[in-house]
Amino acid sequence: MRDHWNLVADIGGTNTRLGVVSNGKLTDLRKYPTGSLSQLLDAFHSLRDEIGTDPRAVVAAGAGPVQNGMIRLTNAQLDLSEADIARATGAQHTFVINDFTAAAWSVAEITGDNVEVLQGDETPPMGTRLVVGPGTGLGVGSLLYSDGRFHTASGEGGHVGLSPRHEDEVEIFRAARQVAPDCFFDDTLTLEAEMFLSGTGLPILYQAIQLATGQATAETRSAKDILDDARGAWDPLAVRAAQMFTSHLGAVMGDLAVVMMPTGGVFLVGGVAEKNRWLFADAFKDAFNAGGRFSELRRSMNLYVSEQDEFGIVGANNFCKSALAR
Repeated sequence: MRDHWNLVADIGGTNTRLGVVSNGKLTDLRKYPTGSLSQLLDAFHSLRDEIGTDPRAVVAAGAGPVQNGMIRLTNAQLDLSEADIARATGAQHTFVINDFTAAAWSVAEITGDNVEVLQGDETPPMGTRLVVGPGTGLGVGSLLYSDGRFHTASGEGGHVGLSPRHEDEVEIFRAARQVAPDCFFDDTLTLEAEMFLSGTGLPILYQAIQLATGQATAETRSAKDILDDARGAWDPLAVRAAQMFTSHLGAVMGDLAVVMMPTGGVFLVGGVAEKNRWLFADAFKDAFNAGGRFSELRRSMNLYVSEQDEFGIVGANNFCKSALAR
């Protein structure tokens, strides 16, 4: 069917999406259960057999650390290597990349049609780009622009420190130590940002707010339920959690932006941003722009919500095109 095609994958803990790419464009997208390593590789192999020729290249993106051509897929509890993929598909070139390397690459070719503008230019200008995704965890990706092309820098932006922004938050941070003691920085009130600013973290934040209000025990609720109750103003504790989520996420993104100087824009990606656009209004922008002597600089930055579907697949494809061009 296709003499020259590439295969891109976005591997999750439960499901894996495989995309067929011809002439740089996604032409087909399939969904498979991730399952075991053999089941995952069988999915690669079966798609290769269906098309009838070996792909030129395969790029597989997933959550987890990458080292020596292998990714530890933390959500799926699997180790996937480039050699495994090559054997399953016959591809000449195989790459495993972190999911937020893919997220960063997803904005490499983004246009004004693919974003909601929170502040700044209608069309993202060319330049270094910062991507932040509050999903299951808090992912951060950097797409550095140098010598006329993009490069990615890997990091763990979700593990920067988060501290009280106001006096009335002190007791909440103290209470959070009862819920997530291992995530604090020594004996301070500073904890890993991901422990409040993610789908995993929002329930921890909500529990801390309950304990800080004097409840003896804390109820565990899902991030979705908390945000639904906050949007409807049905639960004052959920409203408080959403307010803290919004302001702290905006502040962290502003801080990271000052470090990276992303002249090409700062982008929110992922499910939380997509499904809860109401969180990212004036309070979010105010926190992003509140930078002391650097407030004017922060106000000058371009801030967007990415509206691309399948950003993991898009990013894997953009990475693939760049890798093959090199």
